[in-house]
Amino acid sequence: MAEVYQKELAEAVAVLQRGGLVAFPTDTVWGVLARMEDEAACRRIYALKGREEKKPLQVLVADLEAALRLAELGPLEERFLRLAQAFWPGGLTVVVPGKGIPLWISPDGSVGLRMPAHEALREFLRRVGGHAAATSLNRSGEPPVRSEAEARGFAVDYVFPGEAGGLASSVVDLRTGEVLREGAIPREALLPYLRDA
Repeated sequence: MAEVYQKELAEAVAVLQRGGLVAFPTDTVWGVLARMEDEAACRRIYALKGREEKKPLQVLVADLEAALRLAELGPLEERFLRLAQAFWPGGLTVVVPGKGIPLWISPDGSVGLRMPAHEALREFLRRVGGHAAATSLNRSGEPPVRSEAEARGFAVDYVFPGEAGGLASSVVDLRTGEVLREGAIPREALLPYLRDA
């Protein structure tokens, strides 16, 4: 799939690297992405959504290596790797203690990491350094965008072509063992991985 979109990938990468926002159809819902290190671009996401700045953005990663570079796992590492092996790439966001995560991503230094099951998106992430800040493309409190036409109604700098998978990701907090949101992956499937093996 990534081979088909070489021109679009190059354009999206250029936009992100110069501080722009990219709308991308992920394997879950439509997302809006910015460089995690770019405070101004990330703050544009909050403004675009009408989102409270104390609500963290998630970080999408190209691969497990990129995730491990951003996580300070310590004793959580084994559990994290079991979850990643079982559900990545896919619709699971895992909240862990972060490593070098900017305040504008997460005020408490934690990070919600997800490796999407979307080949073109993972190739895009590889080309921009392995990760990008992201959240669903919608106004806060409203349903996620469902189509490319809807995505074009938002003040982003580039809309990647395609259609999104549909269900938002499930979110687990590995620090507490809680399922924060049931989404693409059922709660019952996640619980065994949040307990000691």
